[in-house]
Amino acid sequence: MDEPPGPFRRHGVQAVPQALRSLRHDLMAWVLSAGVDAGRAQDIVLASYEALANVADHAYDGAGAGAVDLDASVHPDRIEVVITDQGKWRTPVLDPRPISVRGRGLMLLRASADRADISSGEAGTVVTLAWDLVPVHPS
Repeated sequence: MDEPPGPFRRHGVQAVPQALRSLRHDLMAWVLSAGVDAGRAQDIVLASYEALANVADHAYDGAGAGAVDLDASVHPDRIEVVITDQGKWRTPVLDPRPISVRGRGLMLLRASADRADISSGEAGTVVTLAWDLVPVHPS
């Protein structure tokens, strides 16, 4: 088996759609270079992008674009993605519609990752996502 790629680090990315789309494509290339199958890679990038979109939508509360950091690494047993912002967690605004299209992002990332941890504080929010790597056994 090839050596896994080194860590993927992008810091100070503007939390705006064009920059986040570019980051999503770069992350996909990195995940695939780690030898992850395409279906699992889609899960990793989908959940990561959802966390990035939450930064764009919620972290900076109209105070400008703000920045986001993304760190991803391959460990012997897992791939881990950490997304960090320096914004403030906002209390969600209730959607008066009977069936809301809002508020599903956190469910999506928890459903797409094997582990998801979200911690918020005065310094910002850190989302840590992990996916177990299935060991490859020779037949």
